[in-house]
Amino acid sequence: MNKEWVLHVENFAKIKTADVKIAPLICFVGENNSGKSYLMSLLWGVLTLGKEIFPKFPSEAKSYKKCEKWLSENINKNTELSSEIITNYISWFNELLANNKKELLNKIFNYDVDAERIEILSYRRKKKFEICWEEVAERYSVTETYVKFPKQEIYSREQLLRMNAYICWNILMEGIAEPLYTPIVKGRRMGEPVYLPASRTGFMLTYPQLIENSLQVSFAPASRENASALTLPYVDFLQLITKFETRGKLSKWKKEVVQYMEEEMTKGSVSIKKDMIPIIKYQPSGMEKEIPLHVASSIVAEISPLLLLLKSDINFKTLIIEEPEAHLHPELQQKMARLMINLVKYGIPVWITTHSDTILQHINNMLKLKRHGNAVELMKEYGYSKVDLLDPDEVSMYQFMPCKAGKSQLEQLGSTKYGFVVPTFNDALENIVREVYAFQED
Repeated sequence: MNKEWVLHVENFAKIKTADVKIAPLICFVGENNSGKSYLMSLLWGVLTLGKEIFPKFPSEAKSYKKCEKWLSENINKNTELSSEIITNYISWFNELLANNKKELLNKIFNYDVDAERIEILSYRRKKKFEICWEEVAERYSVTETYVKFPKQEIYSREQLLRMNAYICWNILMEGIAEPLYTPIVKGRRMGEPVYLPASRTGFMLTYPQLIENSLQVSFAPASRENASALTLPYVDFLQLITKFETRGKLSKWKKEVVQYMEEEMTKGSVSIKKDMIPIIKYQPSGMEKEIPLHVASSIVAEISPLLLLLKSDINFKTLIIEEPEAHLHPELQQKMARLMINLVKYGIPVWITTHSDTILQHINNMLKLKRHGNAVELMKEYGYSKVDLLDPDEVSMYQFMPCKAGKSQLEQLGSTKYGFVVPTFNDALENIVREVYAFQED
């Protein structure tokens, strides 16, 4: 991830204030009903729906006019964007967020949710960013370090708007979200973030009945009320199931991850056959017969969405998982934590909500192992490799703390030499230990 920025919100649902710095690995911890899923859904929504807030016609707003003026002055010249120019583009995006936040929130939550403020703050890049022009180019393109446009003699204001939106979106979202302008190819996903909800096991067992409704919601008129009782991330997950289909050969890293999951976690393979609706089957290791997903163990149903996602050729750039520890024995929770770190190392940001001290402890262990004096020997002894280790700057850890009037406030947790100290877990464990000593017989 070559950029950092903070999503700042105020008086959003149960959350009084929150500042979330994007990172390769983000962890939300806290009590139930404290706002973790709300904030993670908002992050998903900004990445997924944020491209829809750009205007269709040139704007006279001051924030946009600065961007338009700068681009007009740099037409057909390869130019690096200064910090000041990047700030102008982010100011324009923040103004669009402010003007469209009510509609954006209603789309995400399928409910009348409001927020006093949503904005992007504290932007920082690790690499330069340029606009480039090419004589023979036929379309816009983007990499980590530049956006490229076809060169021509005259540009209309509408063309400048289109280019400015492309620059703005890629300043913020390149590498973590879908490109701004993408062709529709038979309904295939083109890089949107994937959201795996906490209730995914239930969805995987009832998806035939639910998919039909979710598809109807997709094509329902925008004015239709109460079209679905689900939030948009959940509807998106149901639609994702219809796209679990392998069309090509897996990359080396995906093949390794899939093998790890099937050998160490599901103890068998999960496959999908496309019919009128997808048919998912599980084949336990050492058995020739496949069985339906609904008679497999809960661990298989729980892990199957992630496993099928990685087996497919679905293009996704960020993975969001609510409660990755659900239905998992502590040993498998540790393996899930290892899997998520591996995905981060392979270039997929992973953002989670969790109640698992086992997952948090494994993250801390990998932070400590990375800087341990005998790291090489310990890695060999315990079977770890470089893709298992973490740097502190790769992780953002947050705890939701209760405050007045039933609200919660987000606090960022710092990393110590022992890793992250999570008060909400430590306090609960301390209370249990206190009871153990109090109740044991002399």
